[in-house]
Amino acid sequence: MIKLIKYENLLEFKEEVTPFLEQDEVFNNLPLGVLQSAEKTPMLMAVVKRDEEMVLAVLQTQPDKIILSKAASFSPEELRLIAERMHHEFERIPGLIGDKKLIVELSEHLSKLRDITAAVEMNQGIYKLEKVKKNSVSKGKLRALTEQEHGLAKEWVYQFCEDVNLPITMAEANVKADELIQRGRLMGWEVDGEIVSMANASRPTKRNININFVYTPIKHRKKGFASDCVAALSQMMLDQGYQTTSLYTDLSNPTSNKIYQEIGYEWVTDSVVLGLGVKPCS
Repeated sequence: MIKLIKYENLLEFKEEVTPFLEQDEVFNNLPLGVLQSAEKTPMLMAVVKRDEEMVLAVLQTQPDKIILSKAASFSPEELRLIAERMHHEFERIPGLIGDKKLIVELSEHLSKLRDITAAVEMNQGIYKLEKVKKNSVSKGKLRALTEQEHGLAKEWVYQFCEDVNLPITMAEANVKADELIQRGRLMGWEVDGEIVSMANASRPTKRNININFVYTPIKHRKKGFASDCVAALSQMMLDQGYQTTSLYTDLSNPTSNKIYQEIGYEWVTDSVVLGLGVKPCS
């Protein structure tokens, strides 16, 4: 029997869901990392159980997307039932992030149930790294960005979000840059005294940490700086005791996917960012 159970208490949800998510820390880095850093109760917390076994975790901390964990294999009838439970239990389902096959199949049911359309906003690849395979090609060094570089970080955070089609305001970029600098894992690749690329490490779990906010301004691209920055940061995280590092890529950008694979990142699965909620034209 398929059951959908909603939670109101953050600590209870963490206790119930964390062991399930930790079965695959790379695949579940997004929900696990977001949940561990949550300081206030998320907008939505739920699990799907088959009989008494947890088979899917559901989490929403931002108003635009609901995050789905790695899930068990479902029959077509079970997927239909899960979609029906979500339709009846969730007031709003603005969009979904998670395993591509699961999200696409669920969205087909939800679109019919709610008379709305579904649109893929980004096809992503989830990659993991256990060993850095590429030495740096530029004469530079990795170092943490400081408050003195807040203006640079703000601009690059803003431009990064523009590039990945997740635009934010400059005010929001300002807040995010401050947050990343304060956490101490926003790194820059410095060449001849100039920061030419940046990357960040976030969402640490027991054995994995995610690399994100990888950005190089146009004038410094095609010189190997981003590759060197990511490789050096990945190695730093491994040296600090993490067994793996992971990252998400935009599959529409073959260049970045190729660069990450050359560093040592290996494909794990395809993920998708999918928007829901626009009524079809009558």
